Amino acid sequence: MSWRGLIALMLLTIANTFGAGKLTISGYIIDSSSGETIIGVNVIVRGTTRGAATDLNGYFVIPGLSAGNYTLDFRHIAYEKKSLPVKLLNKSLILNEIPLKPNILETQGVSIVAERSEFADPLLETGHRVISQEAIRRIPTSRSDVFGAIKFLPGVEGIDPISPLYAVRGSDTGENLILLDGVTIYNPYHYVSSSGLFNIYAIKNVELMVGGFDVEFGGRNSSVLYITTREGNNQKLRGEIAPGTTHTKAVVDFPLNKNATMMISGRYYYDLFSRFLFDAPSHFYDLNASLNWKIGTRHRLMLRYFHSQDQFDFNSDTYLSYLGTTLDTDIFEDYNFRYKTRWRNQAASAVLKTIVTPDIYWQTQVYYSAFKAKNLSLIDFEYTADDSQKVKLFMESDIRGQIQDYGVKSKLDVHLTSWNQVKLGGEWNQYRFENEMLLNRFSEGKVLYRPDFMAGFLEDKLVLGLLSVRSGIRFSRFGNQSKWNQEFRINAAWQITDRYKLKLAHGEYLQHIVSINTQEYELSQFLDNYYPLEHSLPAASRQSIVGVEARFLKDIDISLDFYHKDITRTYSFDYNASQLAASTFLDKLKAGKGEAFGFELLVKGSWQRTSGWISYGWSRSTRQFPHIMQGKRFRFDYDRPHTFKAVLNHEINPNLEFSGAIRVLSGAPKTLETSYANYFYYDPISNQYAQWPQVVTPVKNNIRLPYYLSLDFGMKKLLRKGFGADLARYLGAERAYLNVTFENILFALQRNVWFYIRADDKLYGIGTNYIPVISAGYSIQF
Repeated sequence: MSWRGLIALMLLTIANTFGAGKLTISGYIIDSSSGETIIGVNVIVRGTTRGAATDLNGYFVIPGLSAGNYTLDFRHIAYEKKSLPVKLLNKSLILNEIPLKPNILETQGVSIVAERSEFADPLLETGHRVISQEAIRRIPTSRSDVFGAIKFLPGVEGIDPISPLYAVRGSDTGENLILLDGVTIYNPYHYVSSSGLFNIYAIKNVELMVGGFDVEFGGRNSSVLYITTREGNNQKLRGEIAPGTTHTKAVVDFPLNKNATMMISGRYYYDLFSRFLFDAPSHFYDLNASLNWKIGTRHRLMLRYFHSQDQFDFNSDTYLSYLGTTLDTDIFEDYNFRYKTRWRNQAASAVLKTIVTPDIYWQTQVYYSAFKAKNLSLIDFEYTADDSQKVKLFMESDIRGQIQDYGVKSKLDVHLTSWNQVKLGGEWNQYRFENEMLLNRFSEGKVLYRPDFMAGFLEDKLVLGLLSVRSGIRFSRFGNQSKWNQEFRINAAWQITDRYKLKLAHGEYLQHIVSINTQEYELSQFLDNYYPLEHSLPAASRQSIVGVEARFLKDIDISLDFYHKDITRTYSFDYNASQLAASTFLDKLKAGKGEAFGFELLVKGSWQRTSGWISYGWSRSTRQFPHIMQGKRFRFDYDRPHTFKAVLNHEINPNLEFSGAIRVLSGAPKTLETSYANYFYYDPISNQYAQWPQVVTPVKNNIRLPYYLSLDFGMKKLLRKGFGADLARYLGAERAYLNVTFENILFALQRNVWFYIRADDKLYGIGTNYIPVISAGYSIQF
């Protein structure tokens, strides 16, 4: 079917449902203790099959009702049950805010799946993961970090043990869309701690779509990570602080008046050990603030601001001086290693949410997002060759990037009937990209682009008994491109029985901004250097997913997803191209193709006092580029055939719980360098020449690194006496917890982080995790 036929069919369906003469009940549901909206509340019309669930905004809509008296039942696992009688006359009804009282629980088990989704439709989505703030806190090795936690989900793999970057289902790291309250955040990572920018205390919920997402979300081919921040407490001042030897983090939220609330959170990291021992000043900070204002019963205005900055500077002089003194040698005097970074991230947005009618919800957002980075890495040392000539080995990379994104987007959610819902919207962005890369102080190109971007989408969801279908189309145009691109996507779900559900998804995905592949030139890649495809066709893929979901016992869910990605167009930069053959970034941009396929098995839920998830995945991912291996297929850099992950939390009693996390991953592919070609520079001032090696090998990624193993444990204890409890009482806080983690338990089996090939063609590993790590700290809540 052509795109014109698809739109005509959707419009015909929409037109046939207008004027149905039915009525609607809608409204917000809030937490009675804080005033924050609640997502995932099931709202059922008693005695009927009609119902709904609250969405991202805590808003629900039940259309298709006749006039009469009804009773609404509200259900959520974390809140007490509530019922509300409603009288529906001759017009639709918007209810006043409905408060639910939280269940009194001292602790909660790990849960990665909420009752309902914030931004996705659980009825239709495949590969949809929801992970709560409490779950992130309970994964020991995540260190309360979003990006550390999601790597324990199926289909999500870290590119190496210390980098915060992640790849999803055989895709590149730059193909993941990361949204903070709807705003795209570029490289939301801290270099100093290898973690994300987002303070866990400010986060309300985290959701990840690893494929099959709807047409509202575009610009990335792989996944959507949607992070929602807290709104603030409208009852009283609340907060939490966690001081430590390396960092301090805190959050406070409070009411401004009866209709406005505010939340402020921040972190500051101070690496005193590196600062004084190695003379390596490093720090980062981040700040998150939000203001929420209710304007009457129909309007809500939300203001968000985010800012972070990293600075790290390591020079080997002090470290090698210590080493030379200890070993009583001067062989390190001619060695110099340096790594210097400076990153800055900013985002601001204003969101207006309006109930136009009980059936129509309108949301408009204006935002700004920016990222700037400079990464310098250097290896410089001298040695004496066989002919007594002094030779300098010099390898330096200086990678700089800057992004500015001004945008506005708007969407309408229209509930036509109980079985038909329409969503439509659009967005506009004005970008500024600046990229520069210097290898050994020779420029590989510098570019400055200011493209704009426009997109629109239309989507129609039908619920026909046991069958649900969602179809949609997305239009987009980028920069100077005169042609509008189309992306078609469709999802379907069939409720086979009460326990079994079959899900299908197929779609086309386009990406106009790609990441420059720098992983071969950096010791560890910590960020994506984005490049706009203003003068090239967008990266493209076609994806198909088949999934089966089943529920066993009361609280155990099992899902099995099979997926296939036909990567019809992807890009790589050929840095080895000569200056004569390629004098600009665009000349070094090479188009290729690829494929990724596999399956993922996930078991999640709770049994008595134990909760968590266990997963296994099998996958394959390949690429082809004309400048690599003469266009032959090779294993992709992040291809890991087998992955096993588990996160479990066990509550001993309401005051004490233990958690554990394990990962067993196939090793990533690596190129065994069979030979090197040395490039030389001569410095007439010092009368020296420098050289750096360039790998020459007939096969890319021709070996696989050893398996990656990790096992970590954690403990959380409510303190009733001792220093922590006394400190909480002194501060007037409600409670204090002791958190202890035991990391790197398998240090005897897995000690290496990086691997390299020596002259004997054998693989050698180096690392820093040679002993277990034990850490402890207090968490004080007030």
